[in-house]
Amino acid sequence: RVLINARTRQDLETLANEIKHQNGDCHLFVGDVTNPETVRAMFAELNSHYGPPDICVNSAGTASFGLVQDFPVEDFQKTMTLNVNAVYTCIQEAVKLMKTNGDKGKIITIGSVASRWSERGGDGSYTASKFAVYGMIESIARQLHGSGSKISVGILCPGVVDTHLTNPNADIKPDWLKPETVAASALHMATAPSNVNIFDLTVF
Repeated sequence: RVLINARTRQDLETLANEIKHQNGDCHLFVGDVTNPETVRAMFAELNSHYGPPDICVNSAGTASFGLVQDFPVEDFQKTMTLNVNAVYTCIQEAVKLMKTNGDKGKIITIGSVASRWSERGGDGSYTASKFAVYGMIESIARQLHGSGSKISVGILCPGVVDTHLTNPNADIKPDWLKPETVAASALHMATAPSNVNIFDLTVF
């Protein structure tokens, strides 16, 4: 059983059909996670439909690149809002519900190798957002682990992944990661023993 979110229903319906074809139970929630009220409504609907989550995966993100002298500060702010602020709100709501369900669960956020090092020069917005996410996840994980909570919080840091965002022309990229590889890595983190927190998994 899974609730999936995106800004457009068409994207969700395609994925929902795949899930249902595998005999899964899927609930759709259309909304923009950069709006905290939308996130709160999504988790309230999740709790009403399925109950508290066992697993939460934060995978929404964006990337824009340019030269620092030309890059609009508005684009910098948009990158931080989706890649950092929205993740924080989702983690916060997930933790609240997980604490009502035995103080246990797995929260996995998709970061990037850019969470650990900057492989390119430029405006710095994407790298700044991923560094911020890494520090945020580490702080939250330490808080929960230090308090005896069984809620595991970790970050999955892939290299370049072949998606519509990174490869809009669908060129052949044999050296890039496939989305299925990232999904399998997230599954590895999610299925770790309940007393194990895989905090940082870097994949390339």
